[in-house]
Amino acid sequence: MRYTLLLCSLALPWPAAVRADDVVPSVTISVDRTAQRRNDTVATITVGHDELVRQGDRALLDVLKRLPGVSVGGAPGAGQGQQIALRGLGQGYTLIMLDGVAVPNGFALDSLDPELVERVEIQRAATAEFSAQAIAGSINIVLKKAGAKAPREFKLGASSSAGRGAGSATVQWSGKQRKLTYALAGTVSRTARASDIDEWVRNFDIDGEATLLRHVPQRETVVVNGLELAPRLSWALEGEASLAWQSLLSVKRLATRHLGMETAYVGGNSSYPDNHSDFDQASTTVRSDLQWLRKLDAGASLDVKLGVNYNHRSNDFVFEGRGQDRGLRATHLVDSGVDDVGATFSGSYRRPLGEYHLLAAGWDAGRRRRADFRRERQFAPGEPPLLSDEAHAATAMRLALYAQDEWAVSARWSLYLGLRWEGLRTASNIVGGQVHVSSQVWSPLLQSLWKLRSVDQVRLALTRTYKAPEIFELIPRRYTVDNGNSPTNPDNQGNPALRPELAWGVDAAYEYYPAKGALLGVSGSLRQISGVMREQLFFAGERWVATPVNGGDALVRGLELEAKLPLGAFDVRANLARNWSRVTGVPGPDNRLDSQLPWRASAGGDYRLARLPLSLGASFTYQAGVRSRTSNNLLAYAGVKRELDVYALWKWSDRLRLRVSGANLLGQRYATRSLYDDRSDRMLRSITTGSERSWRLMLEGTL
Repeated sequence: MRYTLLLCSLALPWPAAVRADDVVPSVTISVDRTAQRRNDTVATITVGHDELVRQGDRALLDVLKRLPGVSVGGAPGAGQGQQIALRGLGQGYTLIMLDGVAVPNGFALDSLDPELVERVEIQRAATAEFSAQAIAGSINIVLKKAGAKAPREFKLGASSSAGRGAGSATVQWSGKQRKLTYALAGTVSRTARASDIDEWVRNFDIDGEATLLRHVPQRETVVVNGLELAPRLSWALEGEASLAWQSLLSVKRLATRHLGMETAYVGGNSSYPDNHSDFDQASTTVRSDLQWLRKLDAGASLDVKLGVNYNHRSNDFVFEGRGQDRGLRATHLVDSGVDDVGATFSGSYRRPLGEYHLLAAGWDAGRRRRADFRRERQFAPGEPPLLSDEAHAATAMRLALYAQDEWAVSARWSLYLGLRWEGLRTASNIVGGQVHVSSQVWSPLLQSLWKLRSVDQVRLALTRTYKAPEIFELIPRRYTVDNGNSPTNPDNQGNPALRPELAWGVDAAYEYYPAKGALLGVSGSLRQISGVMREQLFFAGERWVATPVNGGDALVRGLELEAKLPLGAFDVRANLARNWSRVTGVPGPDNRLDSQLPWRASAGGDYRLARLPLSLGASFTYQAGVRSRTSNNLLAYAGVKRELDVYALWKWSDRLRLRVSGANLLGQRYATRSLYDDRSDRMLRSITTGSERSWRLMLEGTL
């Protein structure tokens, strides 16, 4: 360990451009994002605030699905629990950061209001400054800073989906007093949605004869009330130094009601054909960062950042099931909670070396502890009560040291060279003691930009990245299924012995800039991953259980096309991504990595009327269906997604605007299927989830 630290401390630093608006608030300047992307050696797609709020979305998750290369898993409009993915890979392959700090599991982006976000940065290749836990790439969400353009803003919104009303109110307030600059953004919201779920369960014997046929129509309603506050203070100190404090508070109250009525056409019913469940969750998330920046001689700077985060969730679950005689058969009560506490400490020293080098070196340390409890009470007539109290805890610690150099080799050629060492240590409590797992990863990184002519250029990147297990995957607690446990609907249990996946990657891109603000580009990627974490299914006594294990390697490939064309009053954008993967530890066909999305496409446009203060726009996203084999006997399918969103913006004046937007106007039903086949028995579970159209009206203004 000491030898590793010594090597990293001696390594040459490298640069990641210091953004002044991340440290000291300044006068708002219009930025040409396309020109900025064109000139940066590190390939970064930056989406500014105006583009994020253009469509009038209530949640940042709905904005991300339109960005280049980004896909969102799950049913349209499903909200909580949807996966954000680059190259079709979520679940830890894509690094999600908030102000440059990795977001812990449990932070719900579905509730984050785009009004609180300054910009979103997408990086397809890793850099040494940020965590190398970014096999597919990273998405950095930067919270909004204070600005002089509009010191006081408000937005009032009302929406309707399937007859269910919702609303939100957002206020942003900023100002300056001598050396103190302050800003506060806050949102109060209520969202509601309802889904009709249609489930079929079919079993067949070895001769193909049906031995079971069940139909389970279900109805689910979800209501979420939320409060979000994002305060920021910044002080200008003596000696060209500054101190900035940025925080985010998110409080949510979620209520889910689920009703199922089962009919058996062949074979018997499940234990509880008539059942309903109530799930209530109260969650609080707090993130706070304190950043000190000091400018030194010769253009050097020292940047130190201390951050803390706290996530608390308390859950109350009630399940009531009735047998075929419709008498009360069983009650299942669960009281559970999670406390996830973490702290980070990072810093960097940057210095230009002559005209052609920008060097930087730094450290990044963090510690997270997750503790959860689960108290269960199950009552069934004729059986003794089942009483269970469980408590588990896991701790994850990491230390990273990095160095990087951004080198302008010539007027047309620039290089980014980086080296990052990261050590991980996890400790999980299990019955009879603890399980400790330690690992370390060296990540050499290279990115290159070569400008062929004044309008086109080529990029190349070579990276070493990894994917670490989430803390909840290490805790050996079992999450049980109340009704219908089967190979296609198993219990889930963590594995304390999980180890990180390691990957080598190469990225290449060609970009063509025919005019100001215009871009045509094509990019390709290749990843070789070892120690893939995949789901292992087994039968334990009387129940089926799934647990993550390391096994096999994977080859991942991707191809992406992108276009942005300003055509006078029209702005047109389009994106197409195709992805492939193959896992050696699982037999083919369809042995793809983590249900990787095979391809997605998006297209959109905006039109500004010449004689009226009116802007119109629309966007369409398409995600192909995917079949994936997770084990020898289990095959899963996720269906096609099509979403159409529109908006209209009327500017009464510079201080008052009215925005109307429609989301998910196609109202498509989303299908998933899972098939278990062990050559003697076959089980097929099919679920179709409905989605609703929604309309939103927003009044926006400045004071």
